[in-house]
Amino acid sequence: MPPTAKASILHRVTGVALFFALTFVIWAWSESLSSPEGFEFVKELMTGFIAKFIAWGTLTVLSYHIIGGVRHMIQDMGHWEELESGNTSAKIALALWVIVAILAGVWIWS
Repeated sequence: MPPTAKASILHRVTGVALFFALTFVIWAWSESLSSPEGFEFVKELMTGFIAKFIAWGTLTVLSYHIIGGVRHMIQDMGHWEELESGNTSAKIALALWVIVAILAGVWIWS
């Protein structure tokens, strides 16, 4: 599969994943703002591996969706439409996403 197809499909998949990930985020915000006890509960919950993994996953899909969205907007302006430049921009977007995902993991687990 060409890099442009991978980048485009991944952009769509991360959009759907964000929809489901925001369920956790909205619940955590709601619970943490409901009372001091709710805040402490969410704070304690976020120290666990599963919660950190969900937070990392949410940041990861958000970051790719933003990177892919910026790439698509640039293409909508008439750039990177040729085969070579389109493939190069897709590879750069994927590489940048991997770097951001690693940095997000370091930030969350440190």
